[in-house]
Amino acid sequence: MIIFDLDGTLYGFKGGSFKQSGVYKKVLLNTEEYIVDKLQKNKIEAKSILKEILNEYGEKISIGLEEKFKIDRYDYFNTAWDIEAKRYIRHDPRLRRILVKLKKDFDLIVISDAPMIWIKRVLRELKIENLFKKIFSGEGNIRKEFGNAFEEIVKVLKIEPQFCIVFGDQEETDIIPAKKVGMRTVLVNKKTKSSIADYTIKSIQEIEKAIKYLNF
Repeated sequence: MIIFDLDGTLYGFKGGSFKQSGVYKKVLLNTEEYIVDKLQKNKIEAKSILKEILNEYGEKISIGLEEKFKIDRYDYFNTAWDIEAKRYIRHDPRLRRILVKLKKDFDLIVISDAPMIWIKRVLRELKIENLFKKIFSGEGNIRKEFGNAFEEIVKVLKIEPQFCIVFGDQEETDIIPAKKVGMRTVLVNKKTKSSIADYTIKSIQEIEKAIKYLNF
């Protein structure tokens, strides 16, 4: 089984990062509008509420809204993250060809802390939405940032960790927790070679090189 992180691994953001791409700004604007509509606040009040949530919860806005205002997080995600991916992501047409080839020998999985609505928009834009056995998203209380996502994959898919290889661009949320449960890991990073991951590649186009190196 091959497990892929999504953002920053299977594709890159225009502008270089999530925040620089404009996606984060759009989510915040949508959140303000959502607060105005859901809580019957004016725009100034909505900005103030969002500021307080960001100060207390960081980017875990859904949890802040849920705990403070009893707002259903799924309703929030499906509104604030209702964003077309095309204008924000860089599409490499070679990716589909590589994944189609891998799918002949491996089950392919996507794991992301992003909500499902965004994941599906991205996969559709990359033209790879039909290639994955399962998608693990980040709406609930099982997320990579909480350190429990890879255990969930093992539990749900009933697979031995040593038969999994994880590709991700972040050591803290992709590599370290995956290794902790016994999975093999590959860091995808153009600039830095990992001393923690089992292997490092500069781009996702080197997937097959990593698999061959790891004898997987």
